[in-house]
Amino acid sequence: MCLRQGADVKWMLALLAPPELPPDARRTFRYHLAYALLDAAAGGILLNAPLVAIKEIGAANWQLPMRELYTGLGMLVTLYLGCWMARRPKMPFVLIPGLLCGLFSLGMALAMRSAFLFLTFFGVSAMLEIMARSAIPTILRHNYPAAQRGAATGEVRKWCSLVFVSVSLSSACLLQRAGSQAIHAALGQVLLAGCLSLFSFLCFRQIRDREDPETLRHDFKLEVRDNLRAAVRVVARDGRFRRYLLGCSIDGFCGMLYFPLILAFLGRTLGFGYFATAALTHAIPAGVAFLATGWLGRWFDRSNPWVSWALVRFAWGLDALLLAAALPLGQVVPWAVLALPLLGRVLRGSVQGGQWVLWWQIGVTYFAPPGEDTSRYLGIMAFLSGLLRLLASAAGMVLASQGVSPATLLTLGGLGVLGSGVYSLRQAARERREQQPATIAAFEARFANGLGIRD
Repeated sequence: MCLRQGADVKWMLALLAPPELPPDARRTFRYHLAYALLDAAAGGILLNAPLVAIKEIGAANWQLPMRELYTGLGMLVTLYLGCWMARRPKMPFVLIPGLLCGLFSLGMALAMRSAFLFLTFFGVSAMLEIMARSAIPTILRHNYPAAQRGAATGEVRKWCSLVFVSVSLSSACLLQRAGSQAIHAALGQVLLAGCLSLFSFLCFRQIRDREDPETLRHDFKLEVRDNLRAAVRVVARDGRFRRYLLGCSIDGFCGMLYFPLILAFLGRTLGFGYFATAALTHAIPAGVAFLATGWLGRWFDRSNPWVSWALVRFAWGLDALLLAAALPLGQVVPWAVLALPLLGRVLRGSVQGGQWVLWWQIGVTYFAPPGEDTSRYLGIMAFLSGLLRLLASAAGMVLASQGVSPATLLTLGGLGVLGSGVYSLRQAARERREQQPATIAAFEARFANGLGIRD
């Protein structure tokens, strides 16, 4: 009994303990964590903004996708930004759009008489946050050791998951309890979210930008054409990165094909109420992500990124297939209507934080040479994400308008995501045969030793 209690205590301490980092990296970790938690709290509040627009301001259905539209546009812009910032200090590219993001969030409070303006401000703030995000991995790359970068970013993402879902549910409960005064409660919450967003980027500003001044230029006269050519050269010369982009394209398109319909599938097709839908959509995946992401980040440091992506994509695809199977199996075994979505959401949550870490934080560092190319590679990834978001959402809308059911889209999308996982394993086997670096740390060590890498 004592041994079991001791094991439980050790497990809890491991869950709560920060990663072991050098002193300078620990300073970065503190400010990185403060930024991320404040940003997660702001995001948790604003997650309920579309519901406020529907219930309190009378938003029309056609106005609701505006956030996805603006974030998609923001991701497209980051292709140019990634090239423009490549040989410039990165902190202004975080701070300027980040502070504007907070100001537009505050501006939502002034636009609460018009659903169109309210959702427009909401979408623009999300777009600016996406633009600020494109410079962050380069700064973190210079502040965290390669062998511990996944552990640090995974730990931050773990706590963000907990804060995000806690704040989101608390915000929804307060709005529910406010009753006829919900519009005033929403006003206060929007103002709070804007302030939290502003303070989050001020915290990130405290992280030191450790780029070598000799690699930077300050002429600010590069043309758009030159920047786009630089991005094209990256894709043209790096076959490994092209293969990575193909895997991400399959995964991203298939995942976004059904993602906007999950709420409708749970709430309408399966008939879950508000609380159950919110729990399955946000609370359960985020809670599992809190438990799993810290460990997953440490595992990423020791593993080939292709294998890491395969794990993420298998769990992500199975979630969609389990959701789709809930209705037909539920007609035979009634408890399957709840059990299968619950299992699927747990699987998704187990890799949800890891998917974000790989896509936005450390995945490109397995392909981008250390230095100015990091922001170019991430700009290409963000552009790809925006393009996939626009194309897949449009395809999903067209298919749904033609009578294709959400369950069918979940099945098609889930199979596609699983296929991208199989593709990832094949690429991992290929890189073993070609004796490519096994981990991100090994990849960067080759450049530190002046060896470079073979395509």
